[in-house]
Amino acid sequence: MRSVVLISLITFVLIFGGMMLLTTNMHQVATGEEGQPQLGPEDYAAAERLLQDLAVERDRIQREKEKLLALEQQLVVEEKVVAETKLKLEGVIAQLRQEQQIYNEEKEKSARRLAKMYEAMKPVQAAPILSALDMDIILEILTRMQEKPAAKILANMDASLAARISTHLSFKGAS
Repeated sequence: MRSVVLISLITFVLIFGGMMLLTTNMHQVATGEEGQPQLGPEDYAAAERLLQDLAVERDRIQREKEKLLALEQQLVVEEKVVAETKLKLEGVIAQLRQEQQIYNEEKEKSARRLAKMYEAMKPVQAAPILSALDMDIILEILTRMQEKPAAKILANMDASLAARISTHLSFKGAS
């Protein structure tokens, strides 16, 4: 009999204790107190420091973001300036090419006109005049002349000058 009472008592305590724990847990769940650890003052201080550090970092990131936005705006402005300058330079280059072409055409016309003029002259008269000119001009004129009149003019020039002219003309013919 004692063992029956003892077993009944143990069973009663277990059932009643389980019910008490279950009721307590249900009350904590209902009031939202479940799972909250007990924190000491040092834990609250550490959490406060962490929040302050996060606030400082947030402010630093915000300043960096503002700097980046300012740099991005500056870059957009500079890109516009570069694009405008590029367009202006392309216009200037096109104009310079056009002027270079006109210059080359005028130079060619002038050299052809001079070549015809020197071809019309007697070689004895043309040779001293050509000899007094700059080497580049002599070459421009002689390359546009027919071979026979050019050869006659060279024959009437100083031999050393005629040799230099011939050397230059041979190099021009190679290129």
